[in-house]
Amino acid sequence: MAPPNPVADVDTASASTTNRPAHPPLLREMNERYVLNTIRALRPISRAEVARQTGLSKPTVSLALTTLRTSGLVTAVGTEPGRPGRAGLLFEPVADAVLAVGLEIGVFGVRGALVDLDGTVVAERATPVPERSPAAVIFSAVISTVEALARAVERPTTDIVALVVGTPGVIHPSTGQLSQAGTLPELDGSQPARALSGTLGLSVTVFNDVDLAAVAEQSEGPGREVDDFAVLWIGSGLGAALVLDGRVHLGSRGGAGEVFDIPFADVVEAQGDGAQSGTVGIDASEGGTIALAAALAAQHPTSVLRPPFDALAILDSASFGDPLGVDIRDHLSRWIAWYAATVTAVLDPQLVVLAGPIGAHDALLATVGNELGRLLAAPPRLVSSQLGDRSVLIGAIARAREDAEEIAFVTRSRERTP
Repeated sequence: MAPPNPVADVDTASASTTNRPAHPPLLREMNERYVLNTIRALRPISRAEVARQTGLSKPTVSLALTTLRTSGLVTAVGTEPGRPGRAGLLFEPVADAVLAVGLEIGVFGVRGALVDLDGTVVAERATPVPERSPAAVIFSAVISTVEALARAVERPTTDIVALVVGTPGVIHPSTGQLSQAGTLPELDGSQPARALSGTLGLSVTVFNDVDLAAVAEQSEGPGREVDDFAVLWIGSGLGAALVLDGRVHLGSRGGAGEVFDIPFADVVEAQGDGAQSGTVGIDASEGGTIALAAALAAQHPTSVLRPPFDALAILDSASFGDPLGVDIRDHLSRWIAWYAATVTAVLDPQLVVLAGPIGAHDALLATVGNELGRLLAAPPRLVSSQLGDRSVLIGAIARAREDAEEIAFVTRSRERTP
C-alpha cells in the first residue's frame, strides 16, 4: 500500500496549502502527521524508509519520530532483518493509544462498539431501553453502554476520547438540537451531544443515523468507488443521505436528505389518482407497508398472507409470486423510485444505495430499477446495501476512529521536544 500524499513538502516548500503562515510549529506538526500517516500505511517501517517514502530529510524524520514515540502514538517493534551493518529500528503505530466508541440509538435501546486507532472493534455492548422512554433515560443508557465497554477491556473511561452517536432525526449543525426524530419523538428538542459530553467528559458528535449509514457505505460498501452517491433508507422510517465530493452533505440546518418531506401524497391526491383512492397514503416504511397490505388484502383472496402482517414477510412472499405480495412490492417500488428520481434530478449522483430492512430487500432492487429507468433517461447505478442492520453502527465506528485519531494526535503532540 502506498503512503498517503504529503500535505506539503515542508523541507523545501511553504505550508500555503493550509492557508496558514508556515511557522516552524506548524511545519513540525505537518511533518509529524505525514510521518505518522506513512507509518500507519506501511507498518512496520524504518526511519530510513520513512525518509525515502516521504522525501523528508532523516533529521526531520528523526525529530518527528521522537515526538510521536514520546506521545505514545508510535513504538519501536524490532529491527530490520537481513541488513548488513547496524540494523535500523522498525516502527509502527500504537493501535490502543486511545480508544473510541461508535454507538447507535434505536427504538428498543442503544448498542455500541469500542474501537482502537486501527479500526479494530475490541468490544461490543447493547443496553435495552423501554419504548417511549424520555430522553434522559435514553442518554443514561448511552452512558452506561460506554462505561460497560471500558470495563470490558479493563481500561478507564478516560482512555476513550471520542464518541460518535447515530440517532433518528435532524441535528442542527449550530445548536446541536435534535428535531424530527420520527420513531423516537422523545428526543425532539434535546441536545444529545451537550447532555452526553457533560457527563462523560469526552468529545461527542451526534449524526443522523442515515448519514452514518452513508459513511458505512463509504467505508465498506460501494460508496468506496464513487465521490457522489445517495443512500435511500427504508425501514421503520424513510430518509436519505447525500455524499457529494466524498463528504456527507448535511445542509444548512442539518436536514439534507429528509425525503419524507417531499409532498408526493399531496400531489397524487390533488390529481385524483385512482390507484391511491381507498387505500392509504404514500408511505414506503415498515408501518406503511403493513397498512397497505391491510388495505389491499381484500383484492387478493388467494394470497397466503394473513394478518397480522409483517413487512419483511410480505416482500418475501413477493419473491414467490404471491399476488398480494407482488402488488405491494410494485406499489413500494414505484414510490421508492419517485424518491430516487427526485434526488437524482437535483444532485445527479453516480450511485443510489437502497438500504434499511425494507429498502435492501432482494425483492425490490429489480422493480425499483425498472421504475427508475422508466422515469429517467439516464438513471444512476442502483444497488442494495450489503451491510444489513449494522450499517449505522459501522458508520459510527468509522467516524469515531477518525475523531479519535485526530484527538490523539493533537492532544498528545502538544508537548513537543525543543
